[in-house]
Amino acid sequence: MSGKIACIALDWGTSNRRGWALDAGGHVVDARSDDQGLIAVTDRDFAGSLRRFVADWLGGRPPVIMAGMIGSRLGWREAAYLETPVDLTQLGLHLTVIEDFDDVPVRIVPGVARVTEDSADVMRGEECQMLGALLARGQRDGVFLLPGTHAKWALLENGILTDFRTYMTGELFGHLRNSGSLSQVMPPMDAPETFDADAFDRGVTRAGAPDAPGITHLLFGVRSLSLFSKLTPATAPSYLSGLLVGAEMRDALRWTPARQVTAIGSAKLLETYARAAAYFKITLDRLESDDILPPALFGIAREAGLVAKTAA
Repeated sequence: MSGKIACIALDWGTSNRRGWALDAGGHVVDARSDDQGLIAVTDRDFAGSLRRFVADWLGGRPPVIMAGMIGSRLGWREAAYLETPVDLTQLGLHLTVIEDFDDVPVRIVPGVARVTEDSADVMRGEECQMLGALLARGQRDGVFLLPGTHAKWALLENGILTDFRTYMTGELFGHLRNSGSLSQVMPPMDAPETFDADAFDRGVTRAGAPDAPGITHLLFGVRSLSLFSKLTPATAPSYLSGLLVGAEMRDALRWTPARQVTAIGSAKLLETYARAAAYFKITLDRLESDDILPPALFGIAREAGLVAKTAA
């Protein structure tokens, strides 16, 4: 297979990583994933971890292009942030070089920052997914939603990332679900996770209402509703999820009152957010990240001259 591989693309995050072997046209010829994110790498041996992950792809010494938290201060090497506004088609001109990896060119895509006098926001990896939508469909304008541990809402204008906001929705859900007082009304951590659509919708409606109280008050309600049997261990996680997603969407849609939003993520998360979007009467145009991220990383590698620009 190594003779067919023109580029190796990685999305290397804090907890997990995904990798794709791409041919000269940017098409996926092999893919894999594991749980060896940054926190699993011992003694900062990122080179050894990468080598073990893609050893059978390295025979022809194809270039490696990486995005995500691998470029953070906790990662292999910090890739400096580009400050908004950022032309997504120019990401390949700002790559961070990793030296001395088996004579293989290794590069890290920069993150993006939005900094004002009294606030700051950052992303790593999501900028590549938006570029994927641009390359795949020519979408140069619109509001983007990228759900996950730290959900992003972003504005793209003529291919320029002009502004964005981050919501700690996924991380908060994990902490509240698995620790603290709310965990006492949840199923055991080793129990199979189930989704209760009615409970989720109740949470979205409660947090998404125009006159909804603050989210910290609503979160305590998960416990008190359970005390009076208005929630059960089977329904409490979905209600909690609905509260958090509903609060996120309510705030994001005050920031940018869009009626149509391009959402990029996993199929499961996109389905969940689509339910919430229905309450707010907005349409989600859904794209799975596994479909658009590999060609986006290939496009960045091509812009950087790591693969031939004539390949398409």
